[in-house]
Amino acid sequence: MLKNIIYAILLGVGMAACLADRDRTDEEASTTNTITESGPITEALEPETSFAVTDPANLVISEGRAGHVRIGMPIEEMRSQVPAGQQIRDTTLQLEGQQFTAYVVSTPESQPGMLVEQICEPNCQVWRISIRDANYRTAQGIGVGSKYSEVALHHPITYTSKGEAGFVAVSEKSGMSFILDASQLDKNSLHKLKPDQVPANTLVRGILIY
Repeated sequence: MLKNIIYAILLGVGMAACLADRDRTDEEASTTNTITESGPITEALEPETSFAVTDPANLVISEGRAGHVRIGMPIEEMRSQVPAGQQIRDTTLQLEGQQFTAYVVSTPESQPGMLVEQICEPNCQVWRISIRDANYRTAQGIGVGSKYSEVALHHPITYTSKGEAGFVAVSEKSGMSFILDASQLDKNSLHKLKPDQVPANTLVRGILIY
């Protein structure tokens, strides 16, 4: 279990961060990950092509899911059940020269949305969800922009780690990793920082669900 979580963090945090963090450090900017967002869009529209108001229930983060998207969900099902007021567009992730198809679920008002990565063995299903939109929240109100102290109160942190593109706090119990804003932290000490040593006011920049 721990091995799979570490693999998911190291291989995927860079993908989420390169989409979500326009203020990343020079070290992070030197990675070779690139992304091109294009392709067909699946939308749920009201008459006269005006977007419906997104149901707040479709912006809730919980264990193993975010909104209508859940881990292990067939991609075909995800694309056929787009909630009113949301859209899905294809995107291409590139890591170490290899391209991967992923999907961005968003609303017209908030384009960052969430990034959905897939695994195909052979049928494609949701592998990981990267939250980069502050509108997505847990039932306790935890989301992008929350303080580390708020996260730790509701999601026991197993360990912290510095990945390719960010500093993360991992909650194995919740099946989530919280990408933290390390701009105010000592970069040379991140690798040895323990969960109880992270400053309480450190902000969340993104959330990985797997």
